[in-house]
Amino acid sequence: MKLSVIILALAAVVCSADAYEYASVEETLDAFRHLLSLPQRLARDFADPESPYEFHWDDCSGGDAVAKLAALSISPDPIPLPGNITVSAAGISRANISSPIKASVELYKKVGIWVKIPCIDQIGSCEYEDLCTFLPSGPCPEILQKHDIPCHCPFAAGNYSLPTTAIQISVGNLPSWLANGDYHGKAQLHDGAGKSIACVEAYVSLKVD
Repeated sequence: MKLSVIILALAAVVCSADAYEYASVEETLDAFRHLLSLPQRLARDFADPESPYEFHWDDCSGGDAVAKLAALSISPDPIPLPGNITVSAAGISRANISSPIKASVELYKKVGIWVKIPCIDQIGSCEYEDLCTFLPSGPCPEILQKHDIPCHCPFAAGNYSLPTTAIQISVGNLPSWLANGDYHGKAQLHDGAGKSIACVEAYVSLKVD
């Protein structure tokens, strides 16, 4: 899709004061769903690719954070959805982490320019009062049990490592508006008193079939 069309769509959806004044919240979200569902060329596909145009992550937590992500690898790149990916990760927690785990998430998609994705169906730029409530109540997946990685609150202090592991992502786990493109996300975690737990940001490219 040409950049001019994208800019016109953004102007109609985001920059129009009338749209915000007269459109309902659901109508505005529907407009964003449509905009986000438009497949985009990946930055790496251009003759002069923009940076960063490959999978990239950073630990953005400060020195007082309780936990830090030490390593993260995801392949292939771009990530096929649905499809099979391999993931490896390592991190450390210097203290026990208990409920509530508050999260502030920012998510952007490049549609000519970086556009902040609103909180749509609990996915996007959302505020979560307690991530513990989203965790499964039953037994942890076998691969996590094998490597002593917890999946329930509270989380004990310690070093955690997930070796290269194959994961299958199905269509049923994906929001309907997700489409090809470059994404940038940042997640900041805090405890109930506002103390920093961790912060991670990443650039990922998705190839959605």
